[in-house]
Amino acid sequence: MKTTRRQFLKRGAYGCAAAAAFPYLSFGAVANAERKQLANRKRRIIFNDDGDDVWAPEAATPEGFVGVRLIHMRGTQADTLFYCTTQSFNYFTHATKVGEVFTKQEGPFEHNNMRVLMERGTDPLKLAVEFAHANGYEAFWTLRMNDIHDAFTPPLWPQWKTEHPETVLGVSGDWTSAPPGGQRRWGSGVDFALQSVRDRAVALVAEVARNYDVDGIDLDWMRHPIFFKETLDGQPATPEHTAALTDVVRQCRKLVEDAGAERGRPMLLSVRVPLTVEKGLYVGVDTGNWLAEELPDFVTTGGGYIPFSMPVREVAALAARREIPVYPCISCSGMLRRAPYGPGIPYGIEGWRGAAANAFRNGGAGISLFNLFPAPGEDGHNAFVRAVFSEIGEPQTLAGKDKLFCLDTAAHLDGCGYTNHVVPYAQCLPKPLLADGALEVALPVGEEVSRAASLRMRLQTDAETPLTAAFNGAEITLQADAELTERFGMRWQSGAAPIEAAKAGDNAVLVRRGRAEGAINLCSLELAVDYGGNPA
Repeated sequence: MKTTRRQFLKRGAYGCAAAAAFPYLSFGAVANAERKQLANRKRRIIFNDDGDDVWAPEAATPEGFVGVRLIHMRGTQADTLFYCTTQSFNYFTHATKVGEVFTKQEGPFEHNNMRVLMERGTDPLKLAVEFAHANGYEAFWTLRMNDIHDAFTPPLWPQWKTEHPETVLGVSGDWTSAPPGGQRRWGSGVDFALQSVRDRAVALVAEVARNYDVDGIDLDWMRHPIFFKETLDGQPATPEHTAALTDVVRQCRKLVEDAGAERGRPMLLSVRVPLTVEKGLYVGVDTGNWLAEELPDFVTTGGGYIPFSMPVREVAALAARREIPVYPCISCSGMLRRAPYGPGIPYGIEGWRGAAANAFRNGGAGISLFNLFPAPGEDGHNAFVRAVFSEIGEPQTLAGKDKLFCLDTAAHLDGCGYTNHVVPYAQCLPKPLLADGALEVALPVGEEVSRAASLRMRLQTDAETPLTAAFNGAEITLQADAELTERFGMRWQSGAAPIEAAKAGDNAVLVRRGRAEGAINLCSLELAVDYGGNPA
């Protein structure tokens, strides 16, 4: 690429300023030093905006677009914006020439404002970046590496897939006739074993890095983490597959470094990966090697499906060797009491505090939020979102506030679609309670609770039976809890837990049932920590 006079002078100014900040270093070393500083800046909350704000009727003007979601970041701990324009692989809501621009106005996209914004000389990504920078926030473009929303939302099917059917992992019957949790339902994704697919992904990154003033690029390997036909068929990725995805990340790393040099300030690269190295390798994501090579500047982990018990320590320890921050993902989709019967019931702010406290204790540098969005005209919901945005980004703001520490209620999702490949469900509820034995589980508590006013153990079952429980060896007297039963369904029992028995970290909870007939499952287990504030 030919360097213009303006670019040459800009680079020269950057080099002089950087050299003053980092004396005795070469230009390349200076650039790396500044990159490292930016990578390790304090990020309290990463707000991942999925880009659906462009469908709102209010988003027809730049001011209206910002007012749908982004305005709610102001005055909170949300200081980094990940803005997604991916609708499916090759379909986008930014001004792309490599991919296709999604301008359809049909069905749920009746109010798609993409065309009118482009006629105004702008687009959602440009507006999001401008808003972020005007308010002192970082702005990243997040690319969902293999989004499959077109499997169940037909307008999102791009023409490119029709023209290149060989790139698609499955066949149309996979996603039109498979059951909702069926493995092949996710077959509208593309096959990263093909060089043409990998080249297109890299070209999309190159275009944004060149044309938008983003602070970084985020490669979201969790949306959706099936990249090869073998994995769609239930088989692990091969070493060749893993090498192919690693090559994509290497190319993207070079792209952002080159883009940073061109504009005179570093551009960062982040990745979202499965919670464990093992789960990543199953789908071809070699988190350990990526960290060893220092390909990402920072990492977000997990899909947020098991927010209370997500194993963060392994990846955090690997990343720490290279001074790479890790941001555990908490998703609104995971912050639900998912009893195996009936719809999930959202946790209140106390649950979000507890999940965040666990994440910090396990090595999180901050919190990445997923699928939690403000909405026009929903003042009560928006007040809740702002509370989450304002409280969970730092251990200091969590201290002394009421919390819930829970076992995730998601075991029945194991085998559902793609999540069984990337989510370790082994510690999740429900679990069977046997009449002739005891169930012992480890309840993670993310902080020291010795200053709490009270602790209360809460347990839910799917059938009537008396329970007894011990908390780190201390017996708890349980009684039927009519209020919880009315609020959350099925059958709840609760009892006071001794504060002196609790500890930061894993707490042993032993549960026994009465000798009632039939199968009984423990569906929820919660520790409510009351510091004298509002009840959970």
